[in-house]
Amino acid sequence: MARNRELSERTGMVEAYITDDVKTSLTIVQKAGEVSTEVKHFYVKSSASSNSDGLSWEKATTLDMALKDAQNGDVIHVAAGVYKPAVNLSGASQAGDITFEIAQNVKLIGGYPAQATTGAAANANNKTELNGDDRATHVLTIVAPKSNGHKVELDGFTITKGKAGGTGSVAVNGINISRQHGAGILIAGSVVEMKNMKVTDNSSFNHNPGIYITAAADVLMKNVSITNNYSTIAASNGGGIWNDGSKLQLIDSEILGNRTGGVGAGLYSLNSSVESVNILYNVTIANNVAGALGSNAVGGGIYAREKSLFYVINSTIYGNKAGGNGFGGGIALYGGTQMNLINSTVSGNQGGMNNAAVGGFAVQNASAGNNSLFIYNSIISGNIGTGSLELGGQTFASYSIKSSILSTQVYDYDGKVSTKAFDPTTAFSTFGKNGGYGETIPLKGSSPATTDGMTALQLQILGINLPAIKPDYLILDQNNLSRNNKTVMGADISIK
Repeated sequence: MARNRELSERTGMVEAYITDDVKTSLTIVQKAGEVSTEVKHFYVKSSASSNSDGLSWEKATTLDMALKDAQNGDVIHVAAGVYKPAVNLSGASQAGDITFEIAQNVKLIGGYPAQATTGAAANANNKTELNGDDRATHVLTIVAPKSNGHKVELDGFTITKGKAGGTGSVAVNGINISRQHGAGILIAGSVVEMKNMKVTDNSSFNHNPGIYITAAADVLMKNVSITNNYSTIAASNGGGIWNDGSKLQLIDSEILGNRTGGVGAGLYSLNSSVESVNILYNVTIANNVAGALGSNAVGGGIYAREKSLFYVINSTIYGNKAGGNGFGGGIALYGGTQMNLINSTVSGNQGGMNNAAVGGFAVQNASAGNNSLFIYNSIISGNIGTGSLELGGQTFASYSIKSSILSTQVYDYDGKVSTKAFDPTTAFSTFGKNGGYGETIPLKGSSPATTDGMTALQLQILGINLPAIKPDYLILDQNNLSRNNKTVMGADISIK
Protein backbone atom coordinates (compact mmCIF):
# COMPACT_ATOMS: atom_id res chain seq x y z
CA MET A 1 0.00 0.00 0.00
CA ALA A 2 1.17 3.51 -0.78
CA ARG A 3 -0.33 6.95 -1.21
CA ASN A 4 -2.09 7.31 -4.56
CA ARG A 5 -0.08 9.84 -6.57
CA GLU A 6 -2.33 9.47 -9.62
CA LEU A 7 -5.27 11.77 -10.42
CA SER A 8 -7.67 8.82 -10.84
CA GLU A 9 -8.83 6.21 -8.34
CA ARG A 10 -7.27 2.77 -8.32
CA THR A 11 -8.50 -0.60 -7.09
CA GLY A 12 -7.07 -3.72 -5.56
CA MET A 13 -8.52 -7.03 -4.40
CA VAL A 14 -7.90 -9.03 -1.25
CA GLU A 15 -8.87 -12.71 -1.29
CA ALA A 16 -9.17 -15.00 1.72
CA TYR A 17 -9.85 -18.72 1.48
CA ILE A 18 -9.78 -22.03 3.34
CA THR A 19 -10.52 -24.22 0.32
CA ASP A 20 -11.63 -23.49 -3.22
CA ASP A 21 -15.20 -23.84 -2.01
CA VAL A 22 -14.76 -21.70 1.10
CA LYS A 23 -13.44 -18.31 0.10
CA THR A 24 -14.34 -14.66 -0.07
CA SER A 25 -12.95 -11.49 -1.61
CA LEU A 26 -12.92 -7.78 -0.86
CA THR A 27 -12.41 -5.01 -3.42
CA ILE A 28 -10.58 -1.95 -2.10
CA VAL A 29 -10.95 1.37 -3.90
CA GLN A 30 -8.37 4.06 -3.19
CA LYS A 31 -9.56 7.55 -4.05
CA ALA A 32 -7.74 9.67 -6.57
CA GLY A 33 -4.88 11.88 -5.52
CA GLU A 34 -5.81 15.54 -5.29
CA VAL A 35 -4.28 18.52 -7.02
CA SER A 36 -3.55 21.04 -4.31
CA THR A 37 -3.73 24.76 -5.00
CA GLU A 38 -1.28 25.33 -2.15
CA VAL A 39 2.39 24.97 -3.02
CA LYS A 40 4.46 23.49 -0.23
CA HIS A 41 8.12 24.37 0.10
CA PHE A 42 10.52 21.77 1.52
CA TYR A 43 14.06 22.54 2.69
CA VAL A 44 16.92 20.04 2.57
CA LYS A 45 20.41 19.98 4.12
CA SER A 46 23.01 17.24 3.96
CA SER A 47 23.26 17.27 7.78
CA ALA A 48 19.49 17.20 8.37
CA SER A 49 17.44 14.53 10.13
CA SER A 50 14.65 12.60 8.45
CA ASN A 51 12.56 13.24 11.58
CA SER A 52 12.23 16.93 10.72
CA ASP A 53 9.25 18.10 8.66
CA GLY A 54 11.45 20.06 6.23
CA LEU A 55 9.10 23.05 6.06
CA SER A 56 11.82 25.58 6.92
CA TRP A 57 15.62 25.83 6.78
CA GLU A 58 15.65 25.56 10.57
CA LYS A 59 13.74 22.26 10.34
CA ALA A 60 15.43 20.99 7.19
CA THR A 61 14.95 17.33 6.26
CA THR A 62 16.75 14.81 4.07
CA LEU A 63 16.37 14.75 0.31
CA ASP A 64 14.85 11.25 0.43
CA MET A 65 12.13 12.45 2.82
CA ALA A 66 11.40 15.60 0.83
CA LEU A 67 10.97 13.57 -2.36
CA LYS A 68 8.67 11.18 -0.51
CA ASP A 69 6.44 13.92 0.92
CA ALA A 70 6.30 16.42 -1.95
CA GLN A 71 3.26 16.47 -4.23
CA ASN A 72 2.65 17.87 -7.72
CA GLY A 73 3.62 21.53 -7.83
CA ASP A 74 5.68 21.55 -4.63
CA VAL A 75 9.19 23.00 -4.44
CA ILE A 76 12.25 21.43 -2.81
CA HIS A 77 15.14 23.76 -1.91
CA VAL A 78 18.46 21.94 -1.46
CA ALA A 79 21.50 23.36 0.34
CA ALA A 80 25.05 22.85 -0.91
CA GLY A 81 26.61 19.52 -0.01
CA VAL A 82 26.97 15.94 -1.18
CA TYR A 83 23.85 13.77 -1.18
CA LYS A 84 23.98 10.00 -1.68
CA PRO A 85 20.84 7.94 -2.35
CA ALA A 86 19.84 5.37 0.24
CA VAL A 87 16.32 4.33 -0.84
CA ASN A 88 15.53 1.79 -3.55
CA LEU A 89 13.56 2.64 -6.66
CA SER A 90 9.88 1.70 -6.17
CA GLY A 91 9.47 -2.05 -6.56
CA ALA A 92 13.22 -2.70 -6.75
CA SER A 93 15.26 -4.92 -4.45
CA GLN A 94 18.84 -5.18 -5.71
CA ALA A 95 21.63 -3.35 -3.93
CA GLY A 96 22.32 -1.08 -6.89
CA ASP A 97 18.69 0.04 -7.14
CA ILE A 98 19.20 2.88 -4.68
CA THR A 99 18.34 6.19 -6.33
CA PHE A 100 16.81 9.59 -5.83
CA GLU A 101 13.36 8.90 -7.29
CA ILE A 102 11.23 11.79 -8.52
CA ALA A 103 7.72 10.38 -8.68
CA GLN A 104 5.85 13.69 -8.62
CA ASN A 105 6.00 16.78 -10.82
CA VAL A 106 8.02 18.87 -8.38
CA LYS A 107 10.66 21.58 -8.68
CA LEU A 108 14.11 21.04 -7.15
CA ILE A 109 16.46 23.99 -6.72
CA GLY A 110 20.06 23.47 -5.63
CA GLY A 111 22.80 25.95 -4.83
CA TYR A 112 21.76 27.34 -1.46
CA PRO A 113 24.46 27.88 1.20
CA ALA A 114 25.30 24.74 3.16
CA GLN A 115 24.04 26.38 6.36
CA ALA A 116 21.18 28.24 4.75
CA THR A 117 18.76 30.23 6.91
CA THR A 118 15.52 32.03 6.16
CA GLY A 119 15.89 34.29 3.15
CA ALA A 120 18.90 32.47 1.67
CA ALA A 121 19.35 32.69 -2.10
CA ALA A 122 20.64 30.04 -4.50
CA ASN A 123 24.01 30.65 -6.14
CA ALA A 124 25.95 28.63 -8.72
CA ASN A 125 29.03 28.73 -6.47
CA ASN A 126 27.25 26.60 -3.85
CA LYS A 127 27.86 23.14 -5.33
CA THR A 128 24.95 20.78 -4.74
CA GLU A 129 25.98 17.27 -5.70
CA LEU A 130 23.88 14.13 -6.07
CA ASN A 131 26.47 11.37 -5.84
CA GLY A 132 25.83 7.71 -6.61
CA ASP A 133 29.04 6.65 -4.83
CA ASP A 134 29.77 4.27 -7.75
CA ARG A 135 26.98 2.07 -6.37
CA ALA A 136 23.71 3.53 -7.64
CA THR A 137 22.54 2.17 -10.98
CA HIS A 138 20.85 5.54 -11.54
CA VAL A 139 21.74 8.53 -9.39
CA LEU A 140 18.47 10.22 -10.33
CA THR A 141 15.39 8.41 -11.66
CA ILE A 142 12.52 10.57 -12.93
CA VAL A 143 9.24 8.69 -13.35
CA ALA A 144 6.64 11.39 -12.62
CA PRO A 145 3.54 10.73 -14.76
CA LYS A 146 2.59 13.37 -17.30
CA SER A 147 -0.06 15.72 -15.92
CA ASN A 148 -1.53 18.78 -17.61
CA GLY A 149 0.11 21.94 -16.35
CA HIS A 150 2.80 20.11 -14.40
CA LYS A 151 6.41 19.14 -15.05
CA VAL A 152 9.55 18.17 -13.18
CA GLU A 153 12.03 21.03 -12.87
CA LEU A 154 15.69 20.75 -11.85
CA ASP A 155 17.98 23.74 -11.37
CA GLY A 156 21.53 23.86 -10.06
CA PHE A 157 22.72 20.28 -9.47
CA THR A 158 25.76 18.17 -10.28
CA ILE A 159 24.94 14.50 -10.97
CA THR A 160 27.90 12.18 -10.61
CA LYS A 161 29.27 8.72 -9.75
CA GLY A 162 26.34 6.65 -10.99
CA LYS A 163 27.22 3.16 -12.20
CA ALA A 164 24.75 1.49 -14.56
CA GLY A 165 24.97 -2.21 -15.31
CA GLY A 166 23.64 -5.59 -14.42
CA THR A 167 20.58 -7.19 -15.95
CA GLY A 168 16.84 -6.88 -15.90
CA SER A 169 14.55 -3.97 -15.22
CA VAL A 170 12.07 -2.63 -12.67
CA ALA A 171 8.46 -1.79 -13.61
CA VAL A 172 7.36 1.68 -12.46
CA ASN A 173 4.07 3.18 -13.69
CA GLY A 174 3.93 0.40 -16.27
CA ILE A 175 7.34 1.36 -17.70
CA ASN A 176 10.33 -0.96 -17.49
CA ILE A 177 13.27 0.93 -15.96
CA SER A 178 16.41 -0.66 -17.37
CA ARG A 179 19.41 -1.21 -15.13
CA GLN A 180 21.65 -1.10 -18.20
CA HIS A 181 21.12 2.58 -19.06
CA GLY A 182 21.25 6.02 -17.49
CA ALA A 183 23.83 5.92 -14.73
CA GLY A 184 23.57 9.66 -14.19
CA ILE A 185 19.89 10.29 -14.92
CA LEU A 186 17.11 8.06 -16.24
CA ILE A 187 13.92 9.82 -17.40
CA ALA A 188 10.93 7.60 -18.22
CA GLY A 189 7.73 9.07 -19.63
CA SER A 190 7.97 12.40 -17.78
CA VAL A 191 7.94 16.06 -18.80
CA VAL A 192 11.21 17.52 -17.49
CA GLU A 193 12.96 20.87 -17.61
CA MET A 194 16.61 20.98 -16.52
CA LYS A 195 18.85 24.04 -16.33
CA ASN A 196 22.22 24.96 -14.86
CA MET A 197 23.14 21.31 -14.45
CA LYS A 198 26.26 19.16 -14.74
CA VAL A 199 26.14 15.43 -15.44
CA THR A 200 29.68 14.19 -15.12
CA ASP A 201 31.90 11.22 -14.35
CA ASN A 202 29.20 8.54 -14.41
CA SER A 203 30.02 5.06 -15.70
CA SER A 204 28.36 1.96 -17.09
CA PHE A 205 29.37 -1.63 -17.67
CA ASN A 206 26.47 -1.91 -20.09
CA HIS A 207 25.05 1.04 -22.11
CA ASN A 208 24.68 4.81 -21.64
CA PRO A 209 26.55 6.12 -18.61
CA GLY A 210 25.10 9.64 -18.91
CA ILE A 211 21.39 10.47 -19.45
CA TYR A 212 18.80 8.00 -20.75
CA ILE A 213 15.47 9.40 -22.02
CA THR A 214 12.75 6.86 -22.77
CA ALA A 215 9.02 6.07 -22.94
CA ALA A 216 7.93 9.23 -24.82
CA ALA A 217 9.47 11.59 -22.27
CA ASP A 218 9.58 15.31 -23.13
CA VAL A 219 12.83 16.88 -21.95
CA LEU A 220 14.18 20.43 -22.18
CA MET A 221 17.77 21.09 -21.10
CA LYS A 222 19.29 24.57 -20.92
CA ASN A 223 22.79 25.45 -19.72
CA VAL A 224 23.53 21.78 -19.14
CA SER A 225 27.04 20.29 -19.29
CA ILE A 226 27.31 16.53 -19.95
CA THR A 227 30.95 15.57 -19.57
CA ASN A 228 33.33 12.68 -19.02
CA ASN A 229 30.76 9.90 -18.75
CA TYR A 230 32.19 6.56 -19.84
CA SER A 231 31.48 2.89 -20.36
CA THR A 232 33.82 0.08 -19.38
CA ILE A 233 32.97 -2.63 -21.94
CA ALA A 234 33.35 -2.70 -25.73
CA ALA A 235 29.68 -3.49 -26.45
CA SER A 236 28.28 -0.26 -25.05
CA ASN A 237 26.45 2.56 -26.86
CA GLY A 238 25.22 6.07 -26.12
CA GLY A 239 27.73 7.91 -23.94
CA GLY A 240 26.46 11.38 -23.03
CA ILE A 241 22.76 11.06 -23.93
CA TRP A 242 20.61 8.27 -25.36
CA ASN A 243 17.25 9.45 -26.71
CA ASP A 244 15.05 6.35 -26.92
CA GLY A 245 11.74 7.32 -28.49
CA SER A 246 11.33 10.68 -26.77
CA LYS A 247 11.62 14.42 -27.44
CA LEU A 248 14.82 16.23 -26.47
CA GLN A 249 15.44 19.97 -26.71
CA LEU A 250 18.99 20.98 -25.84
CA ILE A 251 19.72 24.72 -25.61
CA ASP A 252 22.98 26.58 -24.80
CA SER A 253 24.59 23.37 -23.61
CA GLU A 254 27.57 21.08 -24.19
CA ILE A 255 28.34 17.36 -24.54
CA LEU A 256 32.07 16.91 -23.97
CA GLY A 257 34.61 14.14 -23.50
CA ASN A 258 32.22 11.20 -23.16
CA ARG A 259 33.52 7.75 -24.13
CA THR A 260 31.84 4.53 -25.19
CA GLY A 261 33.15 1.14 -26.21
CA GLY A 262 30.57 1.11 -29.00
CA VAL A 263 28.81 3.81 -31.02
CA GLY A 264 27.31 7.23 -30.32
CA ALA A 265 29.69 8.61 -27.73
CA GLY A 266 28.15 12.08 -27.55
CA LEU A 267 24.46 11.77 -28.44
CA TYR A 268 22.82 8.50 -29.52
CA SER A 269 19.27 8.44 -30.86
CA LEU A 270 17.45 5.17 -31.48
CA ASN A 271 14.06 3.59 -31.10
CA SER A 272 13.11 1.30 -33.96
CA SER A 273 9.35 1.66 -33.33
CA VAL A 274 8.65 5.33 -32.59
CA GLU A 275 10.24 8.63 -33.56
CA SER A 276 13.04 10.12 -31.46
CA VAL A 277 13.08 13.92 -31.85
CA ASN A 278 16.24 15.93 -31.14
CA ILE A 279 16.29 19.74 -31.38
CA LEU A 280 19.66 21.34 -30.62
CA TYR A 281 20.20 25.11 -30.38
CA ASN A 282 23.62 26.55 -29.56
CA VAL A 283 25.16 23.24 -28.52
CA THR A 284 28.80 22.17 -28.57
CA ILE A 285 29.49 18.44 -29.01
CA ALA A 286 33.23 17.99 -28.72
CA ASN A 287 35.99 15.50 -27.96
CA ASN A 288 33.73 12.49 -27.50
CA VAL A 289 35.20 9.09 -28.47
CA ALA A 290 33.30 6.09 -29.87
CA GLY A 291 35.08 2.74 -29.76
CA ALA A 292 37.24 4.00 -26.91
CA LEU A 293 38.22 0.44 -25.96
CA GLY A 294 39.52 -0.45 -29.42
CA SER A 295 36.40 -1.36 -31.41
CA ASN A 296 35.63 -0.08 -34.89
CA ALA A 297 32.76 2.24 -33.99
CA VAL A 298 30.87 5.05 -35.73
CA GLY A 299 29.32 8.30 -34.52
CA GLY A 300 31.82 9.97 -32.22
CA GLY A 301 29.69 13.09 -31.86
CA ILE A 302 26.16 12.09 -32.94
CA TYR A 303 24.78 8.73 -34.03
CA ALA A 304 21.24 9.01 -35.43
CA ARG A 305 19.53 5.71 -36.12
CA GLU A 306 16.07 4.46 -37.14
CA LYS A 307 13.21 6.96 -36.86
CA SER A 308 15.42 9.75 -35.54
CA LEU A 309 14.64 13.37 -36.42
CA PHE A 310 17.33 16.00 -35.82
CA TYR A 311 17.44 19.78 -36.04
CA VAL A 312 21.02 20.86 -35.26
CA ILE A 313 21.11 24.67 -35.25
CA ASN A 314 23.94 27.09 -34.40
CA SER A 315 25.96 24.17 -33.09
CA THR A 316 29.62 23.16 -33.13
CA ILE A 317 30.67 19.52 -33.61
CA TYR A 318 34.40 19.40 -33.07
CA GLY A 319 37.21 16.98 -32.22
CA ASN A 320 35.08 13.85 -31.88
CA LYS A 321 36.51 10.46 -32.89
CA ALA A 322 35.11 7.31 -34.45
CA GLY A 323 36.89 4.27 -33.08
CA GLY A 324 39.35 2.18 -35.07
CA ASN A 325 38.58 2.58 -38.75
CA GLY A 326 34.91 3.45 -38.17
CA PHE A 327 33.33 6.34 -40.06
CA GLY A 328 31.33 9.39 -38.99
CA GLY A 329 33.71 10.98 -36.52
CA GLY A 330 31.33 13.92 -36.22
CA ILE A 331 27.94 12.54 -37.28
CA ALA A 332 26.69 9.13 -38.41
CA LEU A 333 23.25 8.49 -39.93
CA TYR A 334 21.74 5.06 -40.46
CA GLY A 335 18.45 3.28 -41.03
CA GLY A 336 16.09 5.99 -42.26
CA THR A 337 16.71 9.18 -40.29
CA GLN A 338 16.32 12.89 -41.00
CA MET A 339 19.08 15.36 -40.16
CA ASN A 340 18.72 19.13 -40.63
CA LEU A 341 22.10 20.79 -40.15
CA ILE A 342 21.59 24.57 -39.98
CA ASN A 343 24.11 27.34 -39.21
CA SER A 344 26.49 24.72 -37.82
CA THR A 345 30.18 23.85 -38.00
CA VAL A 346 31.55 20.30 -38.25
CA SER A 347 35.36 20.36 -38.07
CA GLY A 348 38.32 18.66 -36.44
CA ASN A 349 36.53 15.31 -36.15
CA GLN A 350 38.36 12.07 -36.94
CA GLY A 351 37.04 8.93 -38.63
CA GLY A 352 37.69 6.41 -41.38
CA MET A 353 41.33 6.07 -40.48
CA ASN A 354 43.12 3.62 -42.79
CA ASN A 355 39.78 2.83 -44.41
CA ALA A 356 39.54 3.18 -48.19
CA ALA A 357 35.75 2.72 -48.34
CA VAL A 358 33.41 5.64 -49.05
CA GLY A 359 31.93 5.87 -45.58
CA GLY A 360 32.46 9.56 -44.88
CA PHE A 361 35.01 10.29 -42.17
CA ALA A 362 33.31 13.46 -40.88
CA VAL A 363 29.66 12.67 -41.69
CA GLN A 364 28.60 9.13 -42.54
CA ASN A 365 25.33 9.10 -44.46
CA ALA A 366 24.91 5.35 -44.76
CA SER A 367 21.56 3.66 -44.83
CA ALA A 368 19.55 0.68 -45.85
CA GLY A 369 16.47 2.87 -45.35
CA ASN A 370 17.04 6.21 -47.05
CA ASN A 371 18.22 8.98 -44.77
CA SER A 372 17.28 12.59 -45.43
CA LEU A 373 20.19 14.98 -44.92
CA PHE A 374 19.64 18.71 -45.36
CA ILE A 375 22.57 21.11 -44.96
CA TYR A 376 21.92 24.86 -44.72
CA ASN A 377 24.46 27.64 -44.16
CA SER A 378 26.87 25.18 -42.54
CA ILE A 379 30.52 24.17 -42.77
CA ILE A 380 31.77 20.57 -42.97
CA SER A 381 35.51 20.99 -43.43
CA GLY A 382 38.87 20.48 -41.78
CA ASN A 383 38.08 16.99 -40.50
CA ILE A 384 40.59 14.15 -40.30
CA GLY A 385 40.50 10.87 -42.23
CA THR A 386 42.29 8.76 -44.82
CA GLY A 387 41.11 7.32 -48.13
CA SER A 388 37.53 8.60 -47.92
CA LEU A 389 35.35 11.68 -48.31
CA GLU A 390 34.33 14.02 -45.51
CA LEU A 391 30.70 13.21 -46.35
CA GLY A 392 29.98 9.73 -47.67
CA GLY A 393 28.34 6.38 -47.02
CA GLN A 394 28.53 2.69 -47.92
CA THR A 395 25.07 2.97 -49.46
CA PHE A 396 25.40 6.63 -50.24
CA ALA A 397 22.09 8.31 -49.43
CA SER A 398 21.19 11.57 -51.11
CA TYR A 399 21.53 14.95 -49.47
CA SER A 400 20.56 18.58 -50.06
CA ILE A 401 23.03 21.42 -49.51
CA LYS A 402 22.49 25.19 -49.69
CA SER A 403 24.93 28.07 -49.07
CA SER A 404 27.41 25.75 -47.35
CA ILE A 405 30.99 24.46 -47.40
CA LEU A 406 31.74 20.78 -47.93
CA SER A 407 35.44 20.04 -47.67
CA THR A 408 36.97 22.64 -50.00
CA GLN A 409 33.90 23.08 -52.19
CA VAL A 410 31.54 26.04 -51.88
CA TYR A 411 27.83 25.56 -52.60
CA ASP A 412 25.53 28.47 -53.42
CA TYR A 413 21.91 28.96 -52.36
CA ASP A 414 20.70 26.86 -55.29
CA GLY A 415 22.94 23.96 -54.29
CA LYS A 416 25.36 24.42 -57.15
CA VAL A 417 29.12 24.19 -56.74
CA SER A 418 30.76 27.60 -56.96
CA THR A 419 34.05 28.36 -58.67
CA LYS A 420 35.34 29.56 -55.29
CA ALA A 421 37.28 27.33 -52.91
CA PHE A 422 37.57 27.08 -49.12
CA ASP A 423 40.81 26.31 -47.28
CA PRO A 424 40.20 25.11 -43.70
CA THR A 425 43.87 25.46 -42.79
CA THR A 426 43.72 29.22 -43.23
CA ALA A 427 40.02 30.03 -42.73
CA PHE A 428 39.47 28.71 -39.17
CA SER A 429 40.61 30.31 -35.94
CA THR A 430 41.23 28.39 -32.69
CA PHE A 431 38.55 26.29 -30.97
CA GLY A 432 37.71 27.90 -27.64
CA LYS A 433 35.41 30.16 -25.63
CA ASN A 434 34.07 33.02 -27.74
CA GLY A 435 31.17 34.43 -25.75
CA GLY A 436 28.55 31.69 -25.63
CA TYR A 437 27.93 28.78 -23.29
CA GLY A 438 30.05 26.29 -25.22
CA GLU A 439 33.29 26.50 -27.16
CA THR A 440 33.21 27.34 -30.86
CA ILE A 441 35.58 27.44 -33.83
CA PRO A 442 35.21 30.90 -35.41
CA LEU A 443 36.37 31.93 -38.84
CA LYS A 444 39.19 34.34 -39.50
CA GLY A 445 40.03 36.70 -42.33
CA SER A 446 37.94 36.61 -45.47
CA SER A 447 36.76 33.44 -47.21
CA PRO A 448 33.62 32.19 -48.98
CA ALA A 449 32.34 31.12 -45.57
CA THR A 450 32.32 34.75 -44.44
CA THR A 451 30.73 36.18 -47.57
CA ASP A 452 28.57 33.56 -49.32
CA GLY A 453 26.25 32.39 -46.57
CA MET A 454 22.47 32.76 -46.30
CA THR A 455 20.95 36.14 -45.51
CA ALA A 456 18.88 36.73 -42.38
CA LEU A 457 15.75 36.85 -44.55
CA GLN A 458 16.56 33.52 -46.17
CA LEU A 459 17.09 32.02 -42.72
CA GLN A 460 13.80 33.45 -41.46
CA ILE A 461 11.96 31.91 -44.41
CA LEU A 462 13.68 28.57 -43.73
CA GLY A 463 12.60 28.74 -40.09
CA ILE A 464 8.97 29.38 -41.05
CA ASN A 465 9.08 26.32 -43.31
CA LEU A 466 10.36 24.13 -40.46
CA PRO A 467 7.47 24.34 -37.98
CA ALA A 468 9.13 22.15 -35.35
CA ILE A 469 11.67 24.85 -34.50
CA LYS A 470 11.67 28.49 -33.41
CA PRO A 471 12.52 30.71 -36.42
CA ASP A 472 14.13 33.38 -34.22
CA TYR A 473 16.97 31.03 -33.36
CA LEU A 474 18.06 30.94 -36.99
CA ILE A 475 18.89 34.66 -37.12
CA LEU A 476 21.32 34.40 -34.19
CA ASP A 477 24.62 32.55 -33.93
CA GLN A 478 25.90 30.22 -31.20
CA ASN A 479 27.08 33.20 -29.16
CA ASN A 480 23.63 34.85 -29.59
CA LEU A 481 25.01 37.48 -31.99
CA SER A 482 22.60 38.73 -34.65
CA ARG A 483 22.99 37.50 -38.23
CA ASN A 484 21.33 40.65 -39.60
CA ASN A 485 23.41 42.20 -42.36
CA LYS A 486 25.73 39.16 -42.24
CA THR A 487 26.12 36.27 -44.68
CA VAL A 488 28.42 34.13 -42.58
CA MET A 489 28.21 30.33 -42.58
CA GLY A 490 28.61 28.14 -39.54
CA ALA A 491 27.88 28.36 -35.84
CA ASP A 492 30.05 31.34 -34.91
CA ILE A 493 29.82 34.50 -37.03
CA SER A 494 32.55 36.41 -35.20
CA ILE A 495 35.55 36.92 -37.48
CA LYS A 496 38.87 36.66 -35.64
